[in-house]
Amino acid sequence: MKPPTATSSPGGPSRWDWHQTALLRLRDALQRERDARHAALRTSRGEVVGDFGDAAETQQERDELVAELSLEDVELAEVEAALTRIGEGRYGICEATGEPIDPERLRAIPWTRFTQAAAARLEGKRPRPTI
Repeated sequence: MKPPTATSSPGGPSRWDWHQTALLRLRDALQRERDARHAALRTSRGEVVGDFGDAAETQQERDELVAELSLEDVELAEVEAALTRIGEGRYGICEATGEPIDPERLRAIPWTRFTQAAAARLEGKRPRPTI
């Protein structure tokens, strides 16, 4: 028997329905958070009233918002890429090894592109920041 594909056959569920639903919910939540941070960033412009300490605190808050936006953009891109993989029938396959990704890992991290072993190898190859 042929395994289910990423896209549903007419009237039948897809193997990845749960994952797609989870990813769509996550995408919506990330977009709402990003929109709220953008709004906060817009309203904080030119708002500095007070002394140098107040200005520094406002700048720090803006810097934190920008950093959070950057992280959310990366997360959103990963979620979008996972949704694309579902649509293309490549979801659940490790991009490094071509092996199936453990279903429990996909439940825990539905946007993951790598098996746990491949992710550990890739993480080990990243340069460590020097202090």
